[in-house]
Amino acid sequence: MAINLRFRLQNGPYTIPLARVYRVAAFASLRGEPEEYFMGWLNFCGRLTPVFDLNRVLCETPTPEEFGSRIMLVNASPETGVPYIGLLAPAVTDTVAADDPGTTKFDLDLYLQMLSNFIPAVPEHAL
Repeated sequence: MAINLRFRLQNGPYTIPLARVYRVAAFASLRGEPEEYFMGWLNFCGRLTPVFDLNRVLCETPTPEEFGSRIMLVNASPETGVPYIGLLAPAVTDTVAADDPGTTKFDLDLYLQMLSNFIPAVPEHAL
């Protein structure tokens, strides 16, 4: 049975396939200047990873800085120049069956392609 990671945005619960998630990181201090959906750079195991706020992307409201808010690290495509993309979301707290009727499947491929266009150059002070 396929398992999905559940998170709750302002407009309801979503899931992404757990197999597509490399790691889940705590809400962390980020480097660089936020702009639009881009929140900043996460230093993950010595590699800078761009982080985007999914609540801003889908609901135009920031993810609250609270216990269940997490950064889901997913593999980025080779053309992005980064190994992972971080997706900040609230209520990343559990897993559900892939066919859970109470959730919406998040179109990860579509949004990763779109967000790849928003990855800024790494500023010197972020290193």
